[in-house]
Amino acid sequence: MSNITVGIIAKDKEAENTNMQIITKNNLKYLHNKCNYVGLLNYDNSYIDTNILKNIDGIIFPGGNDIHPYHFQILDYAIKNNIPVLGICMGHQIIGLYSINSTDENDLIPIKNHCDKKQKHLIKTKETSVLNKTLGDNISVNSRHLFALKKVNYPFEITAIAEDNTIEGIEYVDNDHFVIGVQFHPEDLDNTENLYNFFIKEIIRRKRSRQ
Repeated sequence: MSNITVGIIAKDKEAENTNMQIITKNNLKYLHNKCNYVGLLNYDNSYIDTNILKNIDGIIFPGGNDIHPYHFQILDYAIKNNIPVLGICMGHQIIGLYSINSTDENDLIPIKNHCDKKQKHLIKTKETSVLNKTLGDNISVNSRHLFALKKVNYPFEITAIAEDNTIEGIEYVDNDHFVIGVQFHPEDLDNTENLYNFFIKEIIRRKRSRQ
């Protein structure tokens, strides 16, 4: 197991009349036995002490329902400190909003035909992208989101789109940063381990360069 620590942002959940912050089990599936991991639990969804982040080597923003200001605070810290980031569904939207200097969910667009747990759809990846390198030219992905990005600004670029032009993947454009967002849920697919392996590889590479 690599000596790296991946932080995973937890989300609010109520179960058996108890308020919780949770990480779904599948978010650990492709990390298990490859690294240490820790949930970045935030008691009241307010700003987080960045001292907590100093021992984190990579960050995953998983799917969720509510975007909070501290999400952008963590993302900004990660980018400025060259910490690799993988954003999934809502995490992808957080990265996209960050790129247009927005924290407003109203800058997302509603999507009517992408929210069916039994449905899948095809996306096409950009030839030069990490998504293409790890997942291939065309991928069948799950359809589990109600909103999507309108646009992405430099230094990010769109690296995957659905057949209806929904933005499905975005990446930082230079080699000095590793930030990827995917609108679908790779943790719930059986053929996306290469993406996580590449993410871990980049975490290790950047940690070594900082030492």
